[in-house]
Amino acid sequence: MKKTQFCLVTLFSGIAFIAQASDTSRFSGELSINAGFATSDSNLNPNGDKTLASLNDQVSHTNNAFVAPLGSVSYALDNQNSHRIYMGTSRDDLAVGTLAFELGYQYDFLDGTRLDIGVLPTVLSGEVWADPYLVGESRTTTDIDGNAYRLKLSNIWNSGVSFDMAYATSEIDNDQITEQALLRDSSTYYLKGQYRSMLGSNSGLISAFSYTGRDAEGKAASYNKYKAELTYLYFSSGHSLALTGSYAYRDFNAVNPIFGKERSDDIYSLFLAYEYANIPGWDNWSAISFVGSTFTTSNIDFYESNDLLMSVGLNYKF
Repeated sequence: MKKTQFCLVTLFSGIAFIAQASDTSRFSGELSINAGFATSDSNLNPNGDKTLASLNDQVSHTNNAFVAPLGSVSYALDNQNSHRIYMGTSRDDLAVGTLAFELGYQYDFLDGTRLDIGVLPTVLSGEVWADPYLVGESRTTTDIDGNAYRLKLSNIWNSGVSFDMAYATSEIDNDQITEQALLRDSSTYYLKGQYRSMLGSNSGLISAFSYTGRDAEGKAASYNKYKAELTYLYFSSGHSLALTGSYAYRDFNAVNPIFGKERSDDIYSLFLAYEYANIPGWDNWSAISFVGSTFTTSNIDFYESNDLLMSVGLNYKF
């Protein structure tokens, strides 16, 4: 989150300078400032309890308030605005609860297909416990660094069908886990297909299925993940919302040497994004809100977690 905020702040502070040197009519986008709070019950959250009495101890709990900028900016490379370069967090990702800073290129074909080629430098970066299984001593954090590369085809031939593909690598700076089977440096493959259909003039559904394959240095940290997702869309004059529910099953590839069994997780998520655009006297401004919750159950209690996020903010389109 901190690295994403830094990238966005750097982006926004540079817009005025870029605009002075370019044709400003080719710029478009939206910027927002959001305030909220997040709660987490997870033994793997690096903001949680530093010391565990045992691996069967009560799950660590954290509360965090935050203020964060979000948004995206694109620049048209031609007068028809058919191909663009862009940076920021896309509205489509935010609508389903995905926070990912992206740099990329976008092209609109005449048949309605949109091509995206992007790099996501922060989606896998942050902090993790150097050894999340350390008991009786204070756990320390270490950085995780990685990059993701994305190829997306949206609304292929105006059919409502989209495909999203990505490849990512991640590396733990100081991985102190002693069990070789749990080492976390990894490569990840992602494939998602979705279909958007309209229920009426102001509502629709997006159904999606995705597969994630993680090939980690430790076989017990490698997994296959299958996810089904359904989003309900509603929009009218001044109001729009997206309600997304999903279920995912994550199956690990080898016996976890600490707990003596192969790990498997069930992940349930619900996310609501809402926007109100008719603020009196505030042209191009809108009020926005995000509420989301994710529950993970596991056959190994140590990995169970609950996460909740709520935020409100103001958004400006240009």
